[in-house]
Amino acid sequence: MCGTSAFGEEFMKSSLRRVMACVCAAGLFCFTGCAGLPNEGEGRGTEKREELVLWTYYETEMQRTTMDDLTAGFNKSQDQYHLTWEYHGPVTEFNKRLAIGMTQNQLPDMVILDNPDMSSYVKMGKLEDITDAVNTIEDLDQYFPSSMESVEYGGRYYGLPFCCNNVALIYNKDMLKEAGVNVPETWEELRAAAEKLTVPGRYGFAMSAISGEQGAFQFGTYMLSAGDDLEQAGGEGTLKAFRFIQDMAEEGLMSRDCVNWSQNDVARTFIAGKCAMMENGPWVFPELDESGINYGIAAFPSDQRAMGLLGGEDIAVLKGKNVEGSIAFLKYYSQIDIMLNANLRANSLPPRQDVAQLFLKAKPEYKVILSQMEHCISRAAYTGWSKLSPLLSDGQYRIITGESTPQEVCTEIRQNMGGEKDITD
Repeated sequence: MCGTSAFGEEFMKSSLRRVMACVCAAGLFCFTGCAGLPNEGEGRGTEKREELVLWTYYETEMQRTTMDDLTAGFNKSQDQYHLTWEYHGPVTEFNKRLAIGMTQNQLPDMVILDNPDMSSYVKMGKLEDITDAVNTIEDLDQYFPSSMESVEYGGRYYGLPFCCNNVALIYNKDMLKEAGVNVPETWEELRAAAEKLTVPGRYGFAMSAISGEQGAFQFGTYMLSAGDDLEQAGGEGTLKAFRFIQDMAEEGLMSRDCVNWSQNDVARTFIAGKCAMMENGPWVFPELDESGINYGIAAFPSDQRAMGLLGGEDIAVLKGKNVEGSIAFLKYYSQIDIMLNANLRANSLPPRQDVAQLFLKAKPEYKVILSQMEHCISRAAYTGWSKLSPLLSDGQYRIITGESTPQEVCTEIRQNMGGEKDITD
């Protein structure tokens, strides 16, 4: 996820009412596109078609509309398959519900996964190897390399990228102008800018340091920028990154409460005027636009190099299910016009470079996000990510709260990840 949204109380209540109306999959709550009603264009011969089911945690109105339109369009485009989608969120519960479905042998044909989760399901033997079919997709080389890495394991493909994202520096233009602060490009400049922008009732900077994937996703940008690759976690770059974040918190330039904030909590803090700059991604753009706040987007400040983690979702095909039908949908989605329209509705960056350029013409605010894609690496491409992720997020939590030092956390990371190299204080 990392690039997925948290949602308002009013929406969650309305979603819950819809969910409670439909109990399926042995007690798992779900609802299908269009609240279970037939999608447009599905009226003819659906009873003769092979049924396809796709699970997702998408739940915003825009995301749900996207899924409704995608399934309706696919069903109208051919006569062999009938696709429905089901909500099994929220994102924090999706993997648990998928695990329950596995134990009860009640699984869909496809799932939309947070891209770092792909490798875990491949290792469990739950995803279908669709390499031969993927290699027949037209203009496959147009997909961002890092996005394709997220669906690849051991040189084989198990799905197709659905959308992609990364984090940037989002800032309040009016606050920076009033304080006479230029948009920072380096860590040193970020720290200096945050110091000038911090006043009573407002922090200069905010980020999500919550325990879990979101916290690890946000911290990863610092670690990579400081020079450590994922395989080198716990090294000199990791230590430098942890110390930078520790200093920002100890000097009062960002709130220690960030250990309890999701990425969308950070956005709400920004909208409320309680921070002047934040690390966040394009999933918050719609909320920022709706608020009317005068914001800008810049490449996230770097240290030794400009590098970050790839966010977004993949479509994975479940082993032993309707593989041919799933492949038909993947090929349908990979078409330029279909992918473009879906991502425009969902406010997410397409995983194909040519489609992303078309997307940019309609949504120029994504220019920075697109430009950073060439410097992003896939978490799924690193086989140790599922083990490293909680070490990074929990370590960051303990450092910000003062429970551990950066040196102690880095030592623990190296010990747990099998690293032998010592680092100096």
